[in-house]
Amino acid sequence: MESYDAIIIGGGHNGLVTAAYLARAGRRVLVLEKRDVLGGACVTEEVWPGYRISTAAYLCSLLHPKIIRELELAKFGFEVYRRETGGFAPFPDGSYLMIFPDASKTRAELQRFCPEDVEAYFEFEADVERAAGILEPFFFGPAPELGQIADALRKAGARNLFEPLFQGSVRDLLEARFKSDRLMAVLATDGLIGTAAGVSDPGTAYVLLHHNMGMALGSRGLWGYVRGGMGRITQALADSAREYGAELRVNAKVARILARDNRASGLLLSDGTELFSDTILSNADPLRTSALLENGAEWRGTLAGWKTQGVSCKINLAVSELPDFNALPGKEPGPQHLGTIHLCPSMRYLESAWNDCRAGIPSFRPMIEMYIQTATDSGLAPGGKHILSCFTQYYPYNLAPELGPYDPANRKDAELYYDYVLGSIRQYAPNVRDAVEQYEILTPRDLEERFGLTGGHIFHGDITPDQMFGGRAGTNGPQTPVRGLYLCGSGAWPGGCVSGIPGYNAAHAVLGEWVTR
Repeated sequence: MESYDAIIIGGGHNGLVTAAYLARAGRRVLVLEKRDVLGGACVTEEVWPGYRISTAAYLCSLLHPKIIRELELAKFGFEVYRRETGGFAPFPDGSYLMIFPDASKTRAELQRFCPEDVEAYFEFEADVERAAGILEPFFFGPAPELGQIADALRKAGARNLFEPLFQGSVRDLLEARFKSDRLMAVLATDGLIGTAAGVSDPGTAYVLLHHNMGMALGSRGLWGYVRGGMGRITQALADSAREYGAELRVNAKVARILARDNRASGLLLSDGTELFSDTILSNADPLRTSALLENGAEWRGTLAGWKTQGVSCKINLAVSELPDFNALPGKEPGPQHLGTIHLCPSMRYLESAWNDCRAGIPSFRPMIEMYIQTATDSGLAPGGKHILSCFTQYYPYNLAPELGPYDPANRKDAELYYDYVLGSIRQYAPNVRDAVEQYEILTPRDLEERFGLTGGHIFHGDITPDQMFGGRAGTNGPQTPVRGLYLCGSGAWPGGCVSGIPGYNAAHAVLGEWVTR
């Protein structure tokens, strides 16, 4: 059998981070990716000729500067750039709100749109940034207990932020501070992304905080585009890992994780190949990892309540022209096309979308966030064409019984939901429906099938506090109940988004174990 110091299951961004750090330490490292392309859900793919699409992951903020610097990603072609407009929210009555990275521009916009909330907005931003700065050191290492977070906030003189941000709902968090329902609806989506919950559910405030942790662009909470699409992150990570000596294989599907006496011993591949290592790191989600594990029933039992049914549906559109918004007309790239386009006009609207999902029905009026990277990175599409990347919710993994059993050959429910999404967009930009030349619908079932995400969950499981603090996915840090088997993906602390930190933590846990042997 071939022997390695460490073998990594899955060539997504976290697996590649792990590989680069271990190889940099001079170890013999192998990465196995079942698809024919590295990157996991952080890829750029040519779905249609001439269109290079960030198929799943679409924005960058949480990729940690430490990882960018230490793995020399800029040297390998990684470039993240700031969006000149942070957000654009049109409303059915023709009004709109812009949010900018520039505070003075945002202040002027808020003064025009909701003058009663101007100071509250900046106080809220400052409090979220303060809490994020206190929380960030805990991201590197084992998952802390909530009590440790409360103590850290208290010592920093920010005790008042613990309950609203770490225990409450995003509705309670925002209603305690703002008067404008429309402003709250724009802000609330950060607490819902990738999460099977509604605005009134406890824990969603933390999801908002999590999405404001990023420092990739040098300032807390800013989101940017990666030049060339999200696959440039994983291409740079792969090149970095290779330069340090890591071996990366595609079309290599793992059939079983081998273990002896509760210690990892190697892998069996689907083609019958056996590989030996007493250090196995899995970039797969916790449920998929435990299912691969020989004699993994006990660990699987601890994951019985793990919330991993996704509710996100990604819809990618190839269009002949940019959206022409009623609220701010224009088909040439303007500020309304450069940032996150929020199509969710009220808190009641968001709650209604979640209520549909709870009933097992795709949301009739879905939450939609639209991104148009081609407005600033024209090389991703043919001349004059554009890509509309629509992140939407909610689409339940398990549909209500009256909608019939899941049938991958029957896309009627997905197509109907697509009509809901296009109908919603049409209210704000009527030209989009006729501009669509190609489209791709990725429901949770599709995300599961294509990227190996159990339940189609983009974060490997909800990132609400009940699945984050005090341990994530039944692990002690990245170490699983099986010695030598580690989680290095988003199912490990500190959870989802393209941060690379779970991979960093796993690599350094392994390096620490090797030192003490």
